[in-house]
Amino acid sequence: MSTHAAPTEPIGLQVISAAQSVSSALDIALTAAGGSLGMWLVLVAASGKDQRHGAHSELSVATGDDAAALSDDMHRIEVAGLVVRRTDPHDPSESGVELTEAGRALFHRLLRVVVAFDARLRTGFTVEEIDVFTSTLERLRGNVAAGEPR
Repeated sequence: MSTHAAPTEPIGLQVISAAQSVSSALDIALTAAGGSLGMWLVLVAASGKDQRHGAHSELSVATGDDAAALSDDMHRIEVAGLVVRRTDPHDPSESGVELTEAGRALFHRLLRVVVAFDARLRTGFTVEEIDVFTSTLERLRGNVAAGEPR
């Protein structure tokens, strides 16, 4: 019997695989409710205090989207009547995004899906295990942010 542990898949690949599975499953659930993951991310970012969010660039950061993908999502969502763009009267170069009544209704419908999906993900885990998992993800983010090891 060998005393060496079997090699494991690199942790980065495990995280990517799990994230892709979770993302795909959430997108399927949101699509069934009349939305999509991209739409949900924009609606969340646009649903800030008093239903407004800052500039397009802030939405991009909040959703983790690149500018081209965000523009495509924003255009589709705007054409669907879910958001309206507003120019900041104090800074005409900045446009904000506001949810419409239809956008708020979809946001709340999709929120129920996201809450149920989160409950499904948490099935079988204790509060302590979720805390350790959250801490582990934070450490992974920190390790990546710290750059390459020397």
